Amino acid sequence: MTCIGRVALILFLLSAAPAALATTVAQLSFDDVVANAEFVFEGRVLAVEARETGPRSIHTFVEFQILDVIKGSYTGATIELSYLGGRVGNRQLEVSEMQLPEAGETGVYFVESLQEQQLHPLVGWSQGHYLIVEDSNGRAHVQSAGHQPIRAVSIAPFASAQILNEEGVASGVQIQAIADERSAMSAAGFKALVRERVQELAP
Repeated sequence: MTCIGRVALILFLLSAAPAALATTVAQLSFDDVVANAEFVFEGRVLAVEARETGPRSIHTFVEFQILDVIKGSYTGATIELSYLGGRVGNRQLEVSEMQLPEAGETGVYFVESLQEQQLHPLVGWSQGHYLIVEDSNGRAHVQSAGHQPIRAVSIAPFASAQILNEEGVASGVQIQAIADERSAMSAAGFKALVRERVQELAP
């Protein structure tokens, strides 16, 4: 299990009663998010299902339809990613700072590893999760996982790690102070920027 973007784990399952896993997530630069993702894709969420994965473990499995591969190699039409936590019957495991994709959403997802199971499959948790939303004029723009329109992404040196801010976005990702979709970054522009950074950061 790797720990990109994860500083500490504090509390785990105690019993069959509702339990919590507390986490602290470090803020990354946008280039860190791009560089540490094995696979980046635009996708649509087809299904979200929680399952028991052990006597004291629950994971939520999210199935995506792959619409566009932005980084990495993947030949399937769909992919399933696993998130720690969820509810099965009267058993529940809650993970702080965990934002699950919702059924029907479309977005760009930065997957840390296609081989290793993570607590959260995306680089930097919410920092690797971006929504694509159409405004009233049919223009597709990009939002953070917390549904905040993104105005721009600046690429600059990242001084030092710190705790993830309340917006839940990587350093350099500029969100709108007011949710004004008209000036938000277009989905096409965001994907083009990611492809550019992939090329720039390639060894």
